[in-house]
Amino acid sequence: MPLSTTQSLLDNTPLDKVDARFLLGDLLEQRLSWPRSALISKDQEALPLGLIDEWKALEQRRLLGIPVAYLVGKKAFHSIELKISPAVLIPRPETELLVDLATEEVQNQIQCNPCKQLIRILDLGTGSGAIALAIGFQLKIQNQSNPIIEILGIDISSAAIELAKENASRLGLTDHVKFSQSHWYDNIPSELKNSVDLIVCNPPYIHPDDPHLSQGDLRFEPRDALTDHVDGFGCIRTILSGCNPYLSQGGWVAIEHGFEQADLVRTIMRANELTDVRSVPDLAGHLRVSMGRKSSQSRV
Repeated sequence: MPLSTTQSLLDNTPLDKVDARFLLGDLLEQRLSWPRSALISKDQEALPLGLIDEWKALEQRRLLGIPVAYLVGKKAFHSIELKISPAVLIPRPETELLVDLATEEVQNQIQCNPCKQLIRILDLGTGSGAIALAIGFQLKIQNQSNPIIEILGIDISSAAIELAKENASRLGLTDHVKFSQSHWYDNIPSELKNSVDLIVCNPPYIHPDDPHLSQGDLRFEPRDALTDHVDGFGCIRTILSGCNPYLSQGGWVAIEHGFEQADLVRTIMRANELTDVRSVPDLAGHLRVSMGRKSSQSRV
């Protein structure tokens, strides 16, 4: 029986070549402590039989369609790497726009009010903690001391909250980023009323009849994190109708949505007394995030 090497495994796999190299590189790193470069530098070395069996099992799971992020248990997002499980949505590159806009807005607030001692951010439907932790990581780098940054991520799923807390610990962000279980605003601490400078959210916005829900990675992700089971706007309406009591005067809400939803999201924002409403395109040119600000004339 010929010896199996990394090169022979890659040459004979039915997997997409990019997926195969990523999965095999991760397996070699985890089991043999080989760096990713070993796919080239050690491509002719014989591999242990046990590792080959693991590779075949991994290969079969990927052929079933299980997402790569779930197979390796991690996903790079913005400037951080997150532990991922099937309990949470897989963070996607287009959501990095929300992180960039949030970070930019916080920096604008600091520049406009250099005496401000505390910035509060609320991340609704946090999942793995991706948005909250990426924002926290960026702001920690950019603002070493002042002001104090407090970020609270909430999710209805206890499994998601535990995973987010683990990610915060791994990234050294537990002092600045906290997580708590809540269904939207139901269990938000009362001390956050009228004091949140920025609310961010990537809510379930896919229409329940969208065929994409039964295709690709979406088949394996938590359905409740993808769709509201109504019309794609149910959670968006809840978030925007409930944000004003928590926002500080001039505080912002930024929400990700589908590229065909921007017009109606802006309409819902204005109906809930948000001002300076605008939508921002992602790198593909699709209007992906809409933002609005609590007016100083708001009745709440």
